[in-house]
Amino acid sequence: MTAIIVTLLLLIIGGFIAFAIFLQLREQARIERLRKAALLNNQLRQVRRYLDEMPAQYQPKDMRIWLYSRMIGLCDELLAIQADEQLSRRRRFLQDEMTQFQSSKEKRRAKPVVDEIQIMELKRLFESFHGYLQSTKSNKQISEEAFARFDEMLHWFRYKVNADHHAYLARQFFLTHKMDDAINEYKEAINQLKPIEEKTEAAELINKFTETIQEIEDDMALQQREAELEAESKGDNEAEEALDDEWQKFIDDGEFQRKKHF
Repeated sequence: MTAIIVTLLLLIIGGFIAFAIFLQLREQARIERLRKAALLNNQLRQVRRYLDEMPAQYQPKDMRIWLYSRMIGLCDELLAIQADEQLSRRRRFLQDEMTQFQSSKEKRRAKPVVDEIQIMELKRLFESFHGYLQSTKSNKQISEEAFARFDEMLHWFRYKVNADHHAYLARQFFLTHKMDDAINEYKEAINQLKPIEEKTEAAELINKFTETIQEIEDDMALQQREAELEAESKGDNEAEEALDDEWQKFIDDGEFQRKKHF
């Protein structure tokens, strides 16, 4: 009888222990799901930020499509953890948005880089995106080819953003007819690209700025020549008017009589 009681007690105690372990494991699994869901939601917000805040000139079409695909993949991972109708709708909207972008032929407008604060914000965004690319590479969520391409782009953008800023200032000076200042800003834009001038994209942009400088200088020289010709023409007209006045005085009655009797 005593053995039976002991056995029952052991079974009860063992059951309690097993149940406690089960509850603990289930709580750990729940916490792990919550942790993973929080991580995925943070990544969703992060990728959405890259999509929305990186200007078109720093976000080529293939990069934007990849970002859309990452957001859709993150939604799928979240839905695998827990079904959610709102998230399902969000995924459908993302899919439609990506499809529409892929089929669109409209050229996206570049955003001017107007000040140093914007440059710092964009560079921080590039650094964040670079870190995210490395993370996706480690998790095998991006191909080696795509990673290499995007990584090289980011290196180029870190220089281009400074050149774009000086080009923006140059255009503002040009529009206000401050041609010397415009030329100086275009030259500074070229200087920003000098460290990577062997890169094809940088060489093309340097040539573009150089041609623009030459066009402005040619236009300034033409305007100066036109001003000189206008001044010469004005001087000739004034001399001719003086001769006409002198002649008019000569043939004037009083003046003519005095010279006649002289």
